[in-house]
Amino acid sequence: MFFLILLFVFALVYVLIPLIIALSWKIGAVDVPTDARRMHVEKIPRSGGLAIFFGLVIGCILHGDIPQHLFAALWGSGLMLAVGLADDMFCLRAPVKLLFQIASSLAAVLGSGLATGKTEVVLSMLWLVLLTNAHNFIDGMDGLLAGCAGLEAALLGVALLLLGKEGLWQASLLLVVALFSFRLYNRYPAQIFAGDCGSGAIGFFLGMLSLPLFSFPAISIFNLAPLFLFAYPITDLATSVLRRLLHGRSPFSADRAHLHHRLYAKGLQTPECVGVLLSVSVCLGGVGLFLSFEALWLYASIACIGAVLLLWYLHAYLERMT
Repeated sequence: MFFLILLFVFALVYVLIPLIIALSWKIGAVDVPTDARRMHVEKIPRSGGLAIFFGLVIGCILHGDIPQHLFAALWGSGLMLAVGLADDMFCLRAPVKLLFQIASSLAAVLGSGLATGKTEVVLSMLWLVLLTNAHNFIDGMDGLLAGCAGLEAALLGVALLLLGKEGLWQASLLLVVALFSFRLYNRYPAQIFAGDCGSGAIGFFLGMLSLPLFSFPAISIFNLAPLFLFAYPITDLATSVLRRLLHGRSPFSADRAHLHHRLYAKGLQTPECVGVLLSVSVCLGGVGLFLSFEALWLYASIACIGAVLLLWYLHAYLERMT
């Protein structure tokens, strides 16, 4: 039965996208390449997150028996979707978006019933805001966000399944099929972008689903698992913010120095850049998956060595291209 729901969600998102494209033009949710950081030269609709989120919600309803944690994740992501859509249409100021992110994170964390102490609540909120913005930062190249988030959701789903988190692992897989259906329209050359409504909702939802992987307030190496699962977007966010601060600029200012921009500048084409970053993402995510379970520490070590070798090879390969 669940397999049929997955197929239905895939088909639903695929059918919805052309309608969302038409809607985007009507409401003005269109990405106009007015600055150097844009990777495209034509106007592209940017509210694809509506189709992804709608497919996810319908899939969860059809599956039934939505646990409290998942319910909080869905309506929290819905708030992020609404704020992002407003940004796609009217270009909200960064501090305004951040304020909404903090408020939505606080409400979702308290509503999930997971966090009980003040420390847990604050750390959970920071995690949600981090992933929300991290996924927004990587949404700058055709097929990159959808592919990366889809791989993350798949690995997260496996981890939640092995942890016995009923309802959450199914939701993670529903997100996988919604994202890869959307990616059929979003891959190079993209017909539609996820937009801020999509990147924000996706990052927030993944953050909510990954909270059970943490063991707050205990300090353990296994708390690194979620950091590895989302290593690529977190790294891109951290390096971008640090770079801007060191240059005396606002951390919210846009530039053309993200990891995907740097790969493109090395001479790789868009599909090649996306392929490289997805390879890095799945390799580091595999480390995170193994780190989720104490019994798999040996496999985590092997995967970590493999990730280091892959990164070394990619660095050497890119250096030879210059």
